[in-house]
Amino acid sequence: MRKIFIALPKTFRILPNAYEIFKKAGYVSSQLEKSIEERSQKLLEYETDCGGASFLLVNNMDIPQYVDRNWAELGFTAFDCYREYELSSTMGGHAMRGDNFITNLLPDYGLFKTSRFCVAGLPENRAVYEQSKNSDERVLTVGTFYPAITEKYFRKQGILADIIKIMGSSELMPAHCGVDVIFDIVETGSALKQNGLIIYEEAMKIKTKILVSKAALKYDEKIEAMIARLRNAS
Repeated sequence: MRKIFIALPKTFRILPNAYEIFKKAGYVSSQLEKSIEERSQKLLEYETDCGGASFLLVNNMDIPQYVDRNWAELGFTAFDCYREYELSSTMGGHAMRGDNFITNLLPDYGLFKTSRFCVAGLPENRAVYEQSKNSDERVLTVGTFYPAITEKYFRKQGILADIIKIMGSSELMPAHCGVDVIFDIVETGSALKQNGLIIYEEAMKIKTKILVSKAALKYDEKIEAMIARLRNAS
């Protein structure tokens, strides 16, 4: 019997809650529970006690690719990861990227209720941001870890933006790197405050979803049964 592979984020900040969703639907792995309890990740694959399915512990940003390429049939991830992956297709020339997974078969699980994308910067630069909304000449410089999402957001706002991709510490950029604003995920806002920044605008909330492979849904009837159990347990 072919196993169903489920990609879960391996970070302990998300993993326990993500696993709990599947556990409530009857997909229990005593071995994974022990690993979570001990906060140990010596293994990256854990079979369910009843067999037939296995959990793969994956970097959160990689989960959309796992489902898109059918390395896993389902994957639990957040909006910033799967949307950035989808939108990067036009930027990177991968026209089919994100075409194989479905995001709306199951609800938003709301694991990051206070998290949202925000435009932020130094208080004294707020006027620059406001002016850029009404200018077809002023180019706003934006630092972000999510260039595809950022590009779409500012294009929709009608703002000309020069987007600079960074890997972290975005709060430093307005003061030390000459950027006008940053576009980042904000939870409490404490990191912004400590670095002298304020929120200019809240852009969008962060959803947490289970991605489902279209190919698996079409060819494996066990996927439909799993989705039904997850839906009933939510």
